[in-house]
Amino acid sequence: MIINKLSILLFFPFLTFSCTSEEKGKLPDSAFYNNTGSALTQEQQAAFDALNTLQTSTDEMNRLYSTFVKPSYPADTSFEVSQSELRAFMEQFIYEHCQNLSPEIQNQLAKTAVLAQKKYTVLHCTENRSDIDYDKGLPMTGTWVIPNILNRRDVILVW
Repeated sequence: MIINKLSILLFFPFLTFSCTSEEKGKLPDSAFYNNTGSALTQEQQAAFDALNTLQTSTDEMNRLYSTFVKPSYPADTSFEVSQSELRAFMEQFIYEHCQNLSPEIQNQLAKTAVLAQKKYTVLHCTENRSDIDYDKGLPMTGTWVIPNILNRRDVILVW
């Protein structure tokens, strides 16, 4: 009983001090975001706006989402696609997973969402499937991670 009271008396000032004192060497919040400092063009900003809209418009949650740039992903393979190729994939993805949007809005979002870059790297996570045949074209299965878009974000598509 006395030990409990003594430990509380010793621990309480330490807890109070640690919770109210400023952390030395603390990184500013901006250090956790990889912002290149360069302004986005109107097309690039429109692409990010379209991706934001898509993130909240999928029929099921977490089918398409953005995350901070460069977390580690255990991809099974990767490939590079052009802006026009990614647009075709986005059209298919949006058609399948954003059925609550009108066809006109689906097409506009697919067209706009790919404007940030001319080429994209796609990391493909196959979920250990062995029946994937890349000779028949790029599979619209598993999870696609499109990393490091303009050094600002990664986009994940869950087919």
